[in-house]
Amino acid sequence: MSTPGTPEPKASYRQIEGMAESRAAIDEVIGAAQKSLCIFDYTLGNRGFADAARIERMRQFLLAGRAHRLRIALHEPEVLERHEPRLITLLRQFPNAIAIHRTMGQARNATDPFVLADDHSVWHQLHHDRFRAIVALHSPPDAAPLRDRFEEIWELSEPAVGSSTTGL
Repeated sequence: MSTPGTPEPKASYRQIEGMAESRAAIDEVIGAAQKSLCIFDYTLGNRGFADAARIERMRQFLLAGRAHRLRIALHEPEVLERHEPRLITLLRQFPNAIAIHRTMGQARNATDPFVLADDHSVWHQLHHDRFRAIVALHSPPDAAPLRDRFEEIWELSEPAVGSSTTGL
């Protein structure tokens, strides 16, 4: 969303073939978020969520507005609790803005991690054990199916990691 007098960002779409490119693309998607970030993954492992710069970028996103939200749906949230202490710290700083869920039932069949910013930008790995992915920025038609998919996954999940997690 642009402010009056500034042009709308130009839509872009590209394929990605490596983990370093994917990490950079995830940062681009996070940077494009204006109100919400939705993340679906197995564990968040190897995606850069342990990086101090990424956590700071997400912290700035959450500080930018009281209504900003970060929702994360994971198949294995226990790994997050052990290996992503900066993200757990962020959760403790913003307990009302961040929710982390565990997938259940049919949602556990999902195999394609993605990061979605608002209703317009997305990084999407086509299968969790392959490096091939796409990034679409400021492109609602590319993001809409994954927005709907995230909502389905979210409905088939349960709260998993709270701001008062103990035993870390």
